Amino acid sequence: MENITILIVENESLVALELTETIKSFGYKKVSYATNSEMTKELIEKKIFDLILMDINLNEKIDGIELYESLNIDIPIIYLTAYKDDLTINKAILTNPLGYIIKPHNDDELRAIILLAQYKINSIKYKDKSEKLSLGDGYYFDIKEEKLFYHDIFIHLGKKELQLLKLLISARGNPVSYYRIEHEIWGSTNVNNSTLRTLIYRLRGKLTYKIINCETNYGVMLKPH
Repeated sequence: MENITILIVENESLVALELTETIKSFGYKKVSYATNSEMTKELIEKKIFDLILMDINLNEKIDGIELYESLNIDIPIIYLTAYKDDLTINKAILTNPLGYIIKPHNDDELRAIILLAQYKINSIKYKDKSEKLSLGDGYYFDIKEEKLFYHDIFIHLGKKELQLLKLLISARGNPVSYYRIEHEIWGSTNVNNSTLRTLIYRLRGKLTYKIINCETNYGVMLKPH
């Protein structure tokens, strides 16, 4: 079964570190943590996550539920909470979480709910790989074969063009920052703005420009259709 990438959002650093080490001991190696809302936003801009474990009480102006809503992302979430009142639970339900863990957590319960989440996430991924993803205007991407088509006409993509398209698809309609594109495609190699924008220009040209939107001074995204 394919492993998943997990983000923990917990305002207490020691608790966040303990959770990270506990989850890694379950066999999940790609685990990161954030201790406040700004750090959470920065990590989500830079990395792709399959699952978020979010503490509801962040000791900020907004709670974990409001932070998740403000991110406007399609990443499954499990809430960590010390509160059992109906008001908190009903507020969280509106974000359609995969579940809740009452603090202080039990390791067996934590492992079980993450394993269940992993099955659900991988089931969705497997389903996606068996389908052709429509990009609009007659274009579609065969996820299993990793090929782009216009109706039934194959469109060749260069290696980095393919990487960029897959990155935009994995973002599920959310904007992808220029920083993240550079980090994911070129790694530690520094590239100038001209090289980055040329890559985006080439891919937009092969898909027609209106399918990929450029967010001024931020990044790009696939246009919902």
